[in-house]
Amino acid sequence: MKASIFVAVVVLFLFSCKKKNSPVPLSSGLFGSWEVRRVYNGNILPADSIYKPGNGNIVRLNADSTYVKYIQHKYSSKGVYHTRINLMSMLAMNNERLYFDNDTSFNYMVLVNGDLMTLKPLFPDIPTTDYQKIPN
Repeated sequence: MKASIFVAVVVLFLFSCKKKNSPVPLSSGLFGSWEVRRVYNGNILPADSIYKPGNGNIVRLNADSTYVKYIQHKYSSKGVYHTRINLMSMLAMNNERLYFDNDTSFNYMVLVNGDLMTLKPLFPDIPTTDYQKIPN
């Protein structure tokens, strides 16, 4: 009898736990077209730069978790993107992470404030990129 109660408690515990870093519903604030406005703080090219509106360096994040990238208005790549919520232990706050395709080793911390989005890579040599939301 005690063994069956123990097994029931263990099974209940396993099914009630959430995995850390589990996929979460996508933030609807990410959906849309985003054009590069600024690239900075990286040790790998490109150098720190400010981009004018209409430059055509765009990433389109769709609600179905697909993306399309354009460089100077020309198609560059497409695929699937993912978001995850992580807990930063030092800051004790949740943050949203974004990665493209299945490359979980290279991801960005996403900061969205109205029509501005910042993708800050967790790999320090890669530059941070600021985007402005634009009409599709």
